[in-house]
Amino acid sequence: MAHIAGIMRSAPVLETEDADLDRVWNTDFKGVLYGCQEAARAMIATATRGSLVNMASGAIDTGAPGLLSYGAAKAAVVQLTKTLATEVGRHGIRVNAVAPGWIRTAMTDRHTAQAQQQAERPMIRMSPLGRVGEPEDVAHTVLHLASDASAFMTGQVLRPNGGVAMPW
Repeated sequence: MAHIAGIMRSAPVLETEDADLDRVWNTDFKGVLYGCQEAARAMIATATRGSLVNMASGAIDTGAPGLLSYGAAKAAVVQLTKTLATEVGRHGIRVNAVAPGWIRTAMTDRHTAQAQQQAERPMIRMSPLGRVGEPEDVAHTVLHLASDASAFMTGQVLRPNGGVAMPW
């Protein structure tokens, strides 16, 4: 089961307000938390083994101007993933996260064509693959984590990002 929730509100740290923090936190973190809770409870009650996959973001690995609330909420999703993995593993439930880099999605498409091109250009230059991601790139990663191909993987974060960031 994949938990994909995300909105983005851009504001410099010195201008970030409670309303923006709350809206992003409620969607990007609490939405994933509550989804995980319900799924894990149901899986435990029915003795269903399986996989939960949470959506984080490449924003967990670097600071980006204006993305405090988004990056912090997605970093919290990673901590949730790791903590929940330690708590439900004994029930045969694996919990992992995906932290994609720049992916062409409805959220990134909201930029004007010029703004999107300006945002994508540095990503393309930084990527050893020389491109930005497509939704299918993330879908394949989620499919891997949801399948038995990753049966011995839990509490991990996979980063389909074209090699833009390679944390160790």
